[in-house]
Amino acid sequence: MAWIAQVVRPAACISEIGAGTGLFTEPLLALGMRVMAIEPNDEMRVVLAERLAAAVRDGRLDVLDGTAEHTGLRPGTVDLVAAAQAAHWFTPADARTEFARVLRPDGQVLLVWNDWRQAANPFNVAYGRVVRAFLTPGNEHVETRVPDERIPELLPERRQREVFVNAVQMTRERLHMLALSASYLPGPSSPHADALREALDGIFAVHQRDGYVTLEYRTVAYLGR
Repeated sequence: MAWIAQVVRPAACISEIGAGTGLFTEPLLALGMRVMAIEPNDEMRVVLAERLAAAVRDGRLDVLDGTAEHTGLRPGTVDLVAAAQAAHWFTPADARTEFARVLRPDGQVLLVWNDWRQAANPFNVAYGRVVRAFLTPGNEHVETRVPDERIPELLPERRQREVFVNAVQMTRERLHMLALSASYLPGPSSPHADALREALDGIFAVHQRDGYVTLEYRTVAYLGR
């Protein structure tokens, strides 16, 4: 967020695509940005509006139904289009056309995601083995980020790439919550949930220090046009 504050002008108007429940929206608002949060999922949109109700009342946040390809925004109204952990869902050509439509002439696009697969510390390697063993059918090649070679499809011009180390300490319970909430792994009601918990407990016991394990992410940010 400190880097974003340097590269995005203060009080910018941001269209955040795939805003979810507002985990990225909230710090953008804290930077003084005006945010139009676009989220196609009804349940997530309700949570977002409730969590950040004060910003909605103050006129700093609009919560809208839409997608990257069809935002519903007026042409030339935003300084920045941003997406956190969402760009891999976009249809690149259609999204790029829509971004060009809603951005002001000097507007930019910011794509951000966390990726534990790009870090090779011992616990990441162990967690990766568990994930591969429990991938649900059809998710064997799941994407949680835009592959580097496809970035030009969304950002064809003048882009920069920044990488930040983001090490997250997790209790056993938080590790369970992380895995069981992943769309590509068995959920809490799945018949495989107990086996997944048991596998997670096994790697937790080996790698924990004082009741915590460290899952190391790389936070990748692309800023471009």
